[in-house]
Amino acid sequence: MIIGAMNNPHKGLIEQIHLFGEMNFDYAEITIENPHARPEYVEKHKKDILDALSSYNLGTLAHLPWYFSIAHPYERIQKAINAEFVHAFKAAQLLGAKKITLHSETLSPSIQSRESGVKNAISSLKVLHREAMNLGLDLLIENLDAKSMSIKEFQTLFSEVDMGMTLDVGHAHTAKGEGLDNYLKAFGPRVRHVHLHDNMGVNDDHLPLGAGKMDVKKAVETLKSKYDGTITLEVHSDDPHYLEYSRQRLDILLHGKKRHLDDQNYLYPPGQDPRQKE
Repeated sequence: MIIGAMNNPHKGLIEQIHLFGEMNFDYAEITIENPHARPEYVEKHKKDILDALSSYNLGTLAHLPWYFSIAHPYERIQKAINAEFVHAFKAAQLLGAKKITLHSETLSPSIQSRESGVKNAISSLKVLHREAMNLGLDLLIENLDAKSMSIKEFQTLFSEVDMGMTLDVGHAHTAKGEGLDNYLKAFGPRVRHVHLHDNMGVNDDHLPLGAGKMDVKKAVETLKSKYDGTITLEVHSDDPHYLEYSRQRLDILLHGKKRHLDDQNYLYPPGQDPRQKE
């Protein structure tokens, strides 16, 4: 498995890249969004961002603004949103990203029927998937909670658009009755990226691993049996130690405690760990 972390767009991007490097992550998943990681910022500071990534030999994945609709009922508004998606695609390409994730739609019956929402999402994704492919990007759609697209609705989508999926394990834990096992059973070969975080089983809390009610050990064992690729830890906390703890917890679950300790001793020989000075 290849383990990464995602930036908080409300904090400095380059500073966070350095933080991820110091925590020994394999890559940064850069969410290209307001206020401090917009496409314009990436374009202006491309060299500094790439220098920060290369200084730690970090790979790059990308994520699109979670609040952008892919199924807006007003066609002209959706076209404007799609143009912003493509702008972000080009920014991701500048950073060397090969995978880029966007959220599936929250389907609100007060706005449009679920059937109409899925139909509009398919229409948008046909365009966006083609645009991404032309830029050398693998566009992946992410599962959300029960208010969004169901497994059955994803199956309808994939019958129309041959694209991959980012499987968000935390979101699957909040989806009523659907869960990780059912997503992997339905879409295993389509899963090309994973997001991992904990929650209390109701809301999308983005807690550190072990801080919620998800059986993290079982979830990781299930993933290991069916998937071997990139996993981004999405821990939403102002304290970076929770992210570092989650990184260590995941490493132990994937490789065992002895391997984890051996790796730590190799990277930071006794008495030479700069983190102990904090």
